[in-house]
Amino acid sequence: MNTEHPQPIRLAASRAVGAVWWCFLIRGLLILAAGVFMLFQPDLTLVALAQVIAVLVSIDGILAFAAAFSGQAESRFWSVIRGGLLLAAGLFVFLQPALVSTAAIKTVFFIVAPFVILSGVLEIKSAFSGNESSSEDQGSWISGLLTTIFGILLILGPIFFGELIVRVLGVVAILIGIVLLFLAMKFRKLRNRIAEGS
Repeated sequence: MNTEHPQPIRLAASRAVGAVWWCFLIRGLLILAAGVFMLFQPDLTLVALAQVIAVLVSIDGILAFAAAFSGQAESRFWSVIRGGLLLAAGLFVFLQPALVSTAAIKTVFFIVAPFVILSGVLEIKSAFSGNESSSEDQGSWISGLLTTIFGILLILGPIFFGELIVRVLGVVAILIGIVLLFLAMKFRKLRNRIAEGS
């Protein structure tokens, strides 16, 4: 093995690890900050998410107009209609993000909740359709009852559960941010060790 010029190799390795360290550090701080925001401001997180979606929809509308007027769309008429509808929707969502995020959460849970309730009712029916009562059947009907109650609660409190999901995602983001910061410190120590030649 050639060891005549270890210094340039060590310097290159130190720089490479140094670049990775900053990447992990910045990502970790951003994800940690987003997680804290999600945890303590779930309602504002939903509003911000609605506004991000509004911007993306508006950009898609602008691209539809660009395609129509540059001759890249198959039908200029339908591309203009599509672009107009997307821009109108994007503008509405951007101006009314709280209304849209609330309506979206309610819609999702009103679609999901009946299936949850049906699943619980079928589980209860299945538990009582057996000939003999067993501990497994008792567990099954209790599980079905809890599932049914959960479905009813989804209908009664969709905003609460929507914010709860955001908070859970916030906790997950905080944990990911902490792991990334830990990795950043490890890479920083590794960079220093390489630079010192130990």
